[in-house]
Amino acid sequence: MSISNNRQISNILILGAGELGMAMVNGFVKEKERRPEVKLTVLLRPSSPGKTSPESQSRQRQLEAWDVDIVTADFGRQSEQELATIFSHYDAVINCSGFVGGKGTQLKITRAVLLAEVARYFPWQFGVDYDRIGMGSGQPVWDEQLTVRGLLRAQQRTSWVIVSTGMFTSYLFEPSFGVVERKSRRVNAPGNADYSVTLTTPEDIGLLTAKIFFHRQQFDNEIIYIAGDSITYRQLAELLSEHDRCLYALVVEDHQALQDAVAASPESLTAAYRLAFARADGVSWDKTMTYNVRQGIPVIDVREWLKQQRTGF
Repeated sequence: MSISNNRQISNILILGAGELGMAMVNGFVKEKERRPEVKLTVLLRPSSPGKTSPESQSRQRQLEAWDVDIVTADFGRQSEQELATIFSHYDAVINCSGFVGGKGTQLKITRAVLLAEVARYFPWQFGVDYDRIGMGSGQPVWDEQLTVRGLLRAQQRTSWVIVSTGMFTSYLFEPSFGVVERKSRRVNAPGNADYSVTLTTPEDIGLLTAKIFFHRQQFDNEIIYIAGDSITYRQLAELLSEHDRCLYALVVEDHQALQDAVAASPESLTAAYRLAFARADGVSWDKTMTYNVRQGIPVIDVREWLKQQRTGF
């Protein structure tokens, strides 16, 4: 039996308050309405003196309105032991810090969580199926995610849950990603028109993760899959043609072309990302196997996401 089953989990620390972090806090706040004993805290990076942005001020007001406490730490500057000292005050850590901290940050955070002997940990693994993809994907941060899983699996003091979400829905439509070109009515399919990608909105990730956290029969040392949608690039072109009432061209970028793009612009993260997603497995899963479908929880699919967006691209 894991340590988390012997201990009340009520003091929760969420790392980060970016797009996913704030959605995560919102999800936990909603669950907290039925669990008044739960105490929520968010860890933020320290603000530079006199440089608090309007966005940061608005975020802080929202956190205060939700009765969420704030602590600060710098993952880049503080040691594992210093971070562990902070984490040791909490029963659970939900990691929404993302990849912005650079190489090694997720390993550092995970080691600090384990050093602190936090009872329950949801690591920053809100993405693809790293086990299925394996090492050597060409994405160094993906390889690091596998190393994080190895650390968690090699110990028994901290119970962990990984929530696999696929790509953020909005990112698929980012012009910089280069898959969807709304102005030129074109979908560029990485690798194969019938490759698929799983997508979930941050809002749904936050709500579903909170439900998974408080699920009556507690999940321990498991990978839980969720999905707003799983869609092929061919289906995406058809859906966009229907939504925009204008035919979208479907252009397949074969693996050689994707490799050439990476070679031509080795500093381009998006070129490497398109190549990493040009695969038949690991980046998509059947929605019928997901937590949200099994529990009958409604989520936002691509069709609904498009309806919710303002017109004009």
